[in-house]
Amino acid sequence: MITFAIKLASTLTGFAFIVLVTSNLSQSDFGLWQLISRLIGYVIFPANLLAFWTTRYRARGIILGKSVLVAATIFSAALLVCYLILSYFVSGSLTTQAGTESNFYYFLISTPQVPLYIFAGVIEAILWGSVPERASFGFGIFEIAKVIIGAVTVAVFHLSLTGAIIAIMGAQMVQIITTLIMTPSEYGDHFSFAIISKMVRTGWVALLSQLQPLVNNFDFLIVAIITGSTIPLALFGAAFTYGAIVSYSNWIAFGLYAGILAGVDPKKSANQVLELQYLFTIPLVIGEILLAFPLLHLFKADYTQAVPILIILAVAYALNSFSLTFDNIISGTDITDVSNRVDFSLYLKSKIFQVARINIVITAAYLVILSISTLIISSGPVIIFGYQKYTFIGIIWAIAALGMWSAGVALKLPYVTKITKLRIPARNAVALLAGTVGFTFVLFLLTKLVTIHGGEVMQAIYIIGIGATSLAVYGGIIFLISHEMRSLAKQGLASLFG
Repeated sequence: MITFAIKLASTLTGFAFIVLVTSNLSQSDFGLWQLISRLIGYVIFPANLLAFWTTRYRARGIILGKSVLVAATIFSAALLVCYLILSYFVSGSLTTQAGTESNFYYFLISTPQVPLYIFAGVIEAILWGSVPERASFGFGIFEIAKVIIGAVTVAVFHLSLTGAIIAIMGAQMVQIITTLIMTPSEYGDHFSFAIISKMVRTGWVALLSQLQPLVNNFDFLIVAIITGSTIPLALFGAAFTYGAIVSYSNWIAFGLYAGILAGVDPKKSANQVLELQYLFTIPLVIGEILLAFPLLHLFKADYTQAVPILIILAVAYALNSFSLTFDNIISGTDITDVSNRVDFSLYLKSKIFQVARINIVITAAYLVILSISTLIISSGPVIIFGYQKYTFIGIIWAIAALGMWSAGVALKLPYVTKITKLRIPARNAVALLAGTVGFTFVLFLLTKLVTIHGGEVMQAIYIIGIGATSLAVYGGIIFLISHEMRSLAKQGLASLFG
């Protein structure tokens, strides 16, 4: 619950930073920054095996802080070399920035982000396994520090892309220091080559389970290559920025994962988490659908043509959120890694592998469908069914994502129902239904009665006011009808402030 609250609150700092950067960077610089970020993500992917196994081992009571920090140092050294080599070739394939600075300069000054991301991920993984309710504090500090440092480097000193990169690195350092302070008793172990060796030997299981997000990111690259334009990327990206917020409700379940690993009965805890997820996901989806136009207008009027894309993505990411929660429930009950025997055939039968296989299959199908659809649409007329060609590509893109996550939920559901019974008490179901109707009615009415105008700040204030009023009605109706929902809310608030 704490994680969800921090993650949701981080959307404000995240948007503040994006507005700050985009208003001070040229379009080419902003695109280059996105490319650098994606390249770093690809390079550090092998190090994810450390974070994956660290959480699982620590949740089962094993102290391994010193061991994983040494391993993180080794991984950082090796992956730094890979990053520099790839950066040289990637930057060489791009046109240089205006002036004397080449693209490689920006790749080069971003190099420290490689070890910073690896160390931040490993230390946070220790927290997820030991005190999951505090694991997201570092992320929250990172988001705040990013805006503060960025305001100085970008807005005050006008360091452009260099300033944005410095802001990210500075915030990463603050995050690492914060999480180290929060884990003082986690580094008393002696370096264990046996644990790290087992992590590496079974690393394919960890990486396979996390391969889906990496492969999924190829969608932007595919659309860019086929269309030869960044316009569909911009439209989809603007809608994606909001749509992804819906998936934040999945963060409610992150503590559940560590709890199940530690031996908590998944039947009751999983149902409670899912009910809380229903509670938060519903208004997020409906809110983004009804406020799609003003939300996109906050970025720029040009992005309002992405309204249908956002509407579809809001639903798609609601399904994505539940799909990720199902991953936590299924993977959390797997005990394959408890065995001292490292057997390839054993892991092939594990629940972790089954989840990874489902995710990879649906992602591969998504990319194939997206590729074929984009190829066909790109060779078509400028206007398709009343939409600009690039807008229509974004719509089909969003529909493909919706299909991917629908399939994910459907395929994982049989595994989840073997672990817990997905039931909503009748009174809670009635409360959710009544609250949803009330929320939708009030929000729709306010969007018709209130004219959202002014600059970005005023528009944001109007949207927040309309949303807060509608949420007050939603919460009031639900808590009035359902005593259990009131209890869940109290537990959530207790976890936040207790």
